[in-house]
Amino acid sequence: MPELFPDTTSFIISAVVMLGAQLIYATVGFGAGMFSVALLALVLPDLAGVVATLLILTCVTEVWVLARNWRQAQFKLVLIALPTTFAGLWLGTLWLAGGNVDWLKRALGLVVLLSGSWFLYTELGKRTPVAVPSSTTQRTSGPRLLWTIPVGFIAGVLGGLFGTGGPPIIVFLKSCRLPKGVFRATLLCYFLTMTGLRGITYVNEGLLTAQVLLAAAWLLPSSMVGALLGMMLHDRLSERRFALGVSGVLILAGGVLILRGS
Repeated sequence: MPELFPDTTSFIISAVVMLGAQLIYATVGFGAGMFSVALLALVLPDLAGVVATLLILTCVTEVWVLARNWRQAQFKLVLIALPTTFAGLWLGTLWLAGGNVDWLKRALGLVVLLSGSWFLYTELGKRTPVAVPSSTTQRTSGPRLLWTIPVGFIAGVLGGLFGTGGPPIIVFLKSCRLPKGVFRATLLCYFLTMTGLRGITYVNEGLLTAQVLLAAAWLLPSSMVGALLGMMLHDRLSERRFALGVSGVLILAGGVLILRGS
């Protein structure tokens, strides 16, 4: 058994968490990273190993899901954010490789708690949207594009530290009022690009070890089952109710991490 798992029980729990995380990702498009990292940080002692293992599993799911709708993505938004995203990833990876685990878990708990609270607030405040064709092309103003600079940096830092860089870019893309299909494709494209950049920084810092690859291989079956179930349920489940449930789990997991860290 890979060194990441102290015993058989921790592996079984990890496999169940990954199944749920990838189901969330394929169904609603966000929340999986925070869900999986927050829960696995409560079970497994090696936070850096957890984040690196999730990087590999997330990459597989992102390629699988994005292959269906990548043509709808607004690549301009992704490209503009890349320079500051890479700078943030580099800084976040340095902190992950050399940081104090207890401090990192408390910081992760705060990030997850705030993100879950924001997701819950936005879902509860949603009204019935006006139908907009997914193929509609949206123009983004110059001043709004400038926000990709700080957004990319913050997302990069969170992504390098915890693999949870989604909240900043989700807030930004929602402010652009993109149609549902364009929003999802652009978000997935950004996540996949960030995954590739994280892989470069993780290799440079020695975080992608043979044990991490072995742990990812052990968790891959449950991860793929979760992604497959998520894609099957995507058009059948109410995304709003599912997102509310995810938000509740994130808030609970974040609070537990903060309390345990202190």
